[in-house]
Amino acid sequence: MNNTVKATARVVSIQESLVSIETLDGNPHPLTKNEVIYILPAGSTKHQERLKAEILRINGSVADAQVYESTTGVAVGDLVEQSSEMLSVELGPGLLGQVYDGLQNPLDKLSSEFGYFLPRGVSFPALDENAKWAFTPIVQTGTVLRANSVIGTVQERGFTHKIMVPFDIQGKGTITWIQESVVTVNEPVAKIKLESGKEIDIYLKQRWPVRKPLPQNLLKQNIAARLYPHEPLITHLRLIDSFFPIAKGGMGCIPGPFGAGKLYYRI
Repeated sequence: MNNTVKATARVVSIQESLVSIETLDGNPHPLTKNEVIYILPAGSTKHQERLKAEILRINGSVADAQVYESTTGVAVGDLVEQSSEMLSVELGPGLLGQVYDGLQNPLDKLSSEFGYFLPRGVSFPALDENAKWAFTPIVQTGTVLRANSVIGTVQERGFTHKIMVPFDIQGKGTITWIQESVVTVNEPVAKIKLESGKEIDIYLKQRWPVRKPLPQNLLKQNIAARLYPHEPLITHLRLIDSFFPIAKGGMGCIPGPFGAGKLYYRI
């Protein structure tokens, strides 16, 4: 195990993929529901092995967490790291054509590095950090924008990505710097000054919590409005239109047992 980790909690019980953790004395970081944590098995021979889990329930200083990988070898007393962020995904150029696991690890990179029997506790960036993308701005310095405003575009495989002001900023912001460039997803393409006076960088990618609706902040600021579906989606397949009708903009699902390849979809 890596001796430089800053553990904030420890494992107190284990039941298959469910683990209970308890904060250590003097921990300044309170446990938060849906926060991502990393369990560090003391018996592991791989110091980089960090098992990702998500806090489901909190009771004082004790919390129950769902571990997304095998808990074999995890023992009472093993240390836990807190990430201080919710389970999130990366949105940006490079998503097209990728095949991910449930934690947005690109499976092709995992298999090329470790073979088809993937080890636990490893992860790769969801978006290629070395790929270069041509950014074309559509606004100028001094433009006043709000969350969700488009500042430019990036082309990928014939698809036009809209690069937007982060969805979670409050109020308005002014573009203080922007330029056409060829950059990676980790290099800034613009700067925006918020009403609070804080200046932030804008990148081609954004990280977003999976359990937080994307338009949540936009709805609060009246930037977006929730429209209710009213027009039916006609597939012209009598079986679907008769027994599984759905509206445009609505949601539906295909029921089935585990492993049947069922799908949740939004029209």
